[in-house]
Amino acid sequence: MRYYLIFLSMILISCSSLTRNEQDIYTITELDTTRTLVLQNAPGNRDNGVIFPSTRTIREEREVKRRDSLVNRYYPNFIRAGFFESIGTIGGSPDYGIGTGLFGIMPNFKNLSKSYRGESGKIFTGGIYRLGIFEWKLNIFEDSPSWTYGTIGYEAIIPDGRGENILISVAPFYIRKRIFLKNGIPYISFTPYFGVGLFPSIYTNFGASLDFGSIGGLNLRAFTGMAIGYNGSYTAQIADNDFAKGSNSVIFPYLGLGVSVLDFLNLDEDLEIEWKDYKHSSWNVGFLQLVFLNSGADKSIFDISGKNNSVITGINLKLANANIALPYLNYNLYFGTSLFNLTSVGWNEFAIAILPIRFGYWYNIVPTELNLEPFVEIGYYPMTSVNLGGKLSLRINEIFNLSLNTGFIYAKADLDFGRDITEQLGYSVDFSKFYIGLGINFYDRIFKKNELRYFK
Repeated sequence: MRYYLIFLSMILISCSSLTRNEQDIYTITELDTTRTLVLQNAPGNRDNGVIFPSTRTIREEREVKRRDSLVNRYYPNFIRAGFFESIGTIGGSPDYGIGTGLFGIMPNFKNLSKSYRGESGKIFTGGIYRLGIFEWKLNIFEDSPSWTYGTIGYEAIIPDGRGENILISVAPFYIRKRIFLKNGIPYISFTPYFGVGLFPSIYTNFGASLDFGSIGGLNLRAFTGMAIGYNGSYTAQIADNDFAKGSNSVIFPYLGLGVSVLDFLNLDEDLEIEWKDYKHSSWNVGFLQLVFLNSGADKSIFDISGKNNSVITGINLKLANANIALPYLNYNLYFGTSLFNLTSVGWNEFAIAILPIRFGYWYNIVPTELNLEPFVEIGYYPMTSVNLGGKLSLRINEIFNLSLNTGFIYAKADLDFGRDITEQLGYSVDFSKFYIGLGINFYDRIFKKNELRYFK
């Protein structure tokens, strides 16, 4: 049931239009006038040299053509549109802390399982997780600026490790007011909010956040708030938690630190700027990058039969990727990260990174089509890895591109998964490998130089 509701939330995301289309209808009138000079009796040397006046005729013809012209103009149709937000929270029971870690996405993987009920001594006892975030302009208080109303495809508020305290809602309703402390990119704002969730949990969630972003779809936020709600027995099926069986009342005051990816913010005035004139800050922003690798590993991750004859030995998968232009070397130097990065060069030779640190150089070989980017990427959690590589990207259109990837990766097997996860993935080993691969990148936007705000 949980996966069904997540799928339902993704339908909600896809059905919400991010673009407003306005049409201007013109009538174009063309007036064409043709003048023709006709000499009917040209003067000549006749009649004893007497020159007679010639008869001249000017013919004038006018033609009027009218046609209708339709001009489409495309504008952003949202104040905020985001893919994923994660918040590590302080405020649940200190005896049942999950230890979700910084931003709520850096837990101790060793402890994670369906039966885990938390333990004492954890700073971040729980988390708040949101998938599919949308906000639109709210015209109230004589069109006061920066008021918004919105919804979330899927929201889970988890105070601690006790499943009976989880508050879950599909499409909760939120109202926010942003008070901008800095209204230039990256924005800084103080944002009070009030929200109501009705299904499957019933709750209110109110508080305020201090927001920093959005640049390349990346945002950092600090939260203070309170969630008050009620859980029915149906919540157990949604949360896939055997302990959340009975109904339960929840009062959850919290502090939190959060991060969001593919999360874009507009000011009120940005809604009147056409997409073609929009200002961007990143060379590349994308949803999914998938690279099929060959590293010469003894056994491929696809080689279930054990014959070891597969050309493809591994994959590199990046989810929610961003490369932000930095003000160095004519903005060709970039800082990048991904929400999740899996590099597997062979069987049990894999590295996992959450929010890795990536620096690279963006070079346009063919400005609108072909780009080269040497880079170094460092993974620090939950495994240690260093990836030194290069990527040649061919831009097919605004949402799809192909790439040729090559490099060298070193990873240390310092990750101890929980039992449930280890049974699925197996154990990793220390490895260092050269690799080459072909990438297929979906909803992965490569921006042209003239689309970046630094060159407008």
